[in-house]
Amino acid sequence: MTSTYSSLLQLELIGSGDQANAWGNTTNNNLQYGLEYSITGVYTKNLSAASSPYTLTVANSISSAQSDNENRQSAIIFTGHGSNFIIQVAATQKTYFLRNDSSAYTITMRLGGAGNTYVIQPSTSVFLASDGTNWYNLQTSGTDWLTKTTTYTAFPGDKIFCNTTSAPFTITLPAAPAVGDEVRFVDLASTFDTNNLTIGRNSLKINGATADLTVATEDAAFSLVYSGATYGWKLTEK
Repeated sequence: MTSTYSSLLQLELIGSGDQANAWGNTTNNNLQYGLEYSITGVYTKNLSAASSPYTLTVANSISSAQSDNENRQSAIIFTGHGSNFIIQVAATQKTYFLRNDSSAYTITMRLGGAGNTYVIQPSTSVFLASDGTNWYNLQTSGTDWLTKTTTYTAFPGDKIFCNTTSAPFTITLPAAPAVGDEVRFVDLASTFDTNNLTIGRNSLKINGATADLTVATEDAAFSLVYSGATYGWKLTEK
């Protein structure tokens, strides 16, 4: 009877009576590389030479090379992508610690070839669980504070120091926010009164109005939260 492999972590299951006097190697590989990587493995995936969508490797083998079974790793850090990127994973039960290390582009996690997706914003870490059909966000660590001195399109969760010392400029809100998404703004140089900041609505409402928001108050610090299509983005501080 030959070996089979577990459906979730591809651990080698020795057939009854097989591998006499040699089963220790298989067992040790299962423990050292299969289970340890799935619990504590930290793997950096450089996407600079890959194309989107990229499918994480899944192999019925146990080896010290983490790249042989990328899908097994506990934590994966995505780097090197110069555009928004789709990462396809096996449509099975799994928990992942994931980090999108890009400061400008998203990572979309996809279950199987056409399954449910979850978007990881730039400079964001998430703890996700999948039952093979759905994604469940267990925890998110938001982006660091950004400093902007010129036109920029924000991502959900952005926290922005806006420096209008040289000239007024526009921060455009995300195009397709989910209810509860927030973006924060701070007048870094105390110059909003002389060089205004404009918040571009990106076709959605701000405080129920179909107009961009001009901020002309020195030292303004506020956030906008998306409430839905009826009222759009709402100020949480004034």
